[in-house]
Amino acid sequence: MWFSRLWDKTRKAAVASAQKLREKLPRKKKKRYRSVRVDEMPDALKPFTVYLCGEGEYLWAAAMICPCGCKEVIQLNLLKQVRPRWSAQEHKDGYVSLMPSVWRQKGCRSHFFVRHGAIEWCHGNFNEDREDA
Repeated sequence: MWFSRLWDKTRKAAVASAQKLREKLPRKKKKRYRSVRVDEMPDALKPFTVYLCGEGEYLWAAAMICPCGCKEVIQLNLLKQVRPRWSAQEHKDGYVSLMPSVWRQKGCRSHFFVRHGAIEWCHGNFNEDREDA
């Protein structure tokens, strides 16, 4: 009985100490996606970059490395007359948003939004810790 009380007391102290330590540690800032305009898609894509391919204001494609970590290239159509299609919004601070969500039907089957450069996972199928692509 005394051992059980001592064990509980020790465990609670360890949990409280770990919580205090966690609060003091700096939080890791999550990387966000920025847009880069290109005339044609590069052979190698950089992580945390959405490449917008086109001329001037006329964009026809977007490409990025999948944020789940599988390192596959995702290519999205931006042409209004072709389906399916996405739209890209470039923000003044360099971050990008893509609408609607991106849902890979093959491979890793990732489903996510890109909103103001941040990845927002759908259906809880991936967590944000996998954004180490």
